[in-house]
Amino acid sequence: MRVPAPWRLSRMDRLDLIAVPLLLAVPMLFAVLLLACDGQEATAPGPSLSSAGNGPKGRNAEVHVTPQSDTLDALNATLQLTANAPVTWMSLNPSVATVDTSGQVVSVGSGLGRIEALGLGGRKADTAEILVRQLVAAVQVTPDSLDVEQGSVDTLAAVAEDANGYAIMNVLVTWVSDLIAIATVSDGVVAGVDTGTTTIRATVDGVTGTARVRVVEPPANPFP
Repeated sequence: MRVPAPWRLSRMDRLDLIAVPLLLAVPMLFAVLLLACDGQEATAPGPSLSSAGNGPKGRNAEVHVTPQSDTLDALNATLQLTANAPVTWMSLNPSVATVDTSGQVVSVGSGLGRIEALGLGGRKADTAEILVRQLVAAVQVTPDSLDVEQGSVDTLAAVAEDANGYAIMNVLVTWVSDLIAIATVSDGVVAGVDTGTTTIRATVDGVTGTARVRVVEPPANPFP
């Protein structure tokens, strides 16, 4: 049988001569790929060395303290600190603030206290700053009542206290008498002017304490 030359074939016949071998080759190529895959087992990717131990619970996890800063307005006031990882607590200024193993802070003196949270192994740490100050919550005047003879003087004392009743040192006290015609006062020294009763007020930072003062006649002179 005589096969016609390619240039004598029709266009469709020439396309069939190209497509048929390609169609036969595709299944054979697919079978080869399947055989190659059967000889290999899929393996999960190993952990990255750069990220090992650096997760939220890793040894190199960052330590963060909450709150980062706060203020305590009285002595023996408390504040609870927390950390995002197991830590050892330590006060860097124990004369200002102390801290226990649970992170509870207690104010013991005025100033700026720093509390350190040291991560396990000592690899990471964070610090909280605690400002300790004493705000005036009350003013106590002693004695709270006083009898003064007319023409004589006596002394009152005033102590400013914080919210927990601890005395505040080195405060400025302003003294006032409600009735200066009865008694006057200066730096706590009361002078009886005339018989009667008045209130003496001691004020520190807007907080006032009072004492009742009665001015009485001096005793009669037994030897006129």
